[in-house]
Amino acid sequence: MTLEDSVHAFRLHALQRASELGNVSAACRELGISRTVFYRWRRRYELYGRDGLHPRRHRARRGRPPVLDTQEEKAILAMALAWPTAGPQRISDELFQTGRYIPASTIYRALRRMGLGTRRERLLVLERHSATSAGLLTERTRRKLKRARRRARHVQATEPGELVCLDSFYIGKLKGVGKVWQLTACDAASSYGTARIVPAATAHETARFLKEVLVPLYQEAGWPIQRVLTDCGSEYRGAFDRACEELGLRHTRTKPQHPWTNGFVERLQGTILHEHWRVAFRRRYFTGYGQLEDSLASYLRFYNDERTHRGYRTRGRTPSQIFWGAAGRTHDRKD
Repeated sequence: MTLEDSVHAFRLHALQRASELGNVSAACRELGISRTVFYRWRRRYELYGRDGLHPRRHRARRGRPPVLDTQEEKAILAMALAWPTAGPQRISDELFQTGRYIPASTIYRALRRMGLGTRRERLLVLERHSATSAGLLTERTRRKLKRARRRARHVQATEPGELVCLDSFYIGKLKGVGKVWQLTACDAASSYGTARIVPAATAHETARFLKEVLVPLYQEAGWPIQRVLTDCGSEYRGAFDRACEELGLRHTRTKPQHPWTNGFVERLQGTILHEHWRVAFRRRYFTGYGQLEDSLASYLRFYNDERTHRGYRTRGRTPSQIFWGAAGRTHDRKD
């Protein structure tokens, strides 16, 4: 007996039992149904006979109409492949600048349908394309480091130059180039990023980075550097300390084994790694420090001047809008 036959027999039994007892309420209590349902069944029996008590067959309801049209899906796909390390929210922000508003949740569902729901899947597509079209050999081994971060005292600055966070980052040893390090600085008030490629992270290199890059940059913008924050590495001692004394800068260090205290520049380095280097190394082959420096400078122009930002410091503004035009200052930036 099928389920449909069982339901039909139960309804016939309910009508028969009410006739035997001569009391509809008693029959409904005995069978555990309401009188409203009983009278509905009896009316269908009177109109259509025994066949009227068969359960109705409901068709599946139509799903909601598709949210995205073909052009929007193509735009999402193009943005995901152009920026494979960007998440749905970043893609939504970038598309909004072109006049298309698509919620991040909708973009995430679309990427999953395309088989591009994760960053790794998007990078693999780019890697296969680069391997077939450009013949690039990429590094297959990826190490994922998970560090438990504890909440520490919040580091905050109210205006550019009040606190500049510095850190060094080992990019790797490139064939034909050698060891490559990145010296990075992030302004705590505006998120403005500055970086330089060096062959080694030494105290002399960090001192040169401070004197030749950071100090002239902040002087041009009209914000004097007041304090620099670094970790306890050897590259921020010796020559670097002497450079801070000569320039009249206050130099503070994070506590040992507390890298999250310098989280502003740590996060910037992670962003540069995910959005730039992991993409750039799959698209081209670098043969010298000059090419690396030009590639990094190009991304930093995009990061500071064009990229969408949602942080509590920027509040939708770009770092350049704060760094070059904060506090009502007028400044013509030199290209």
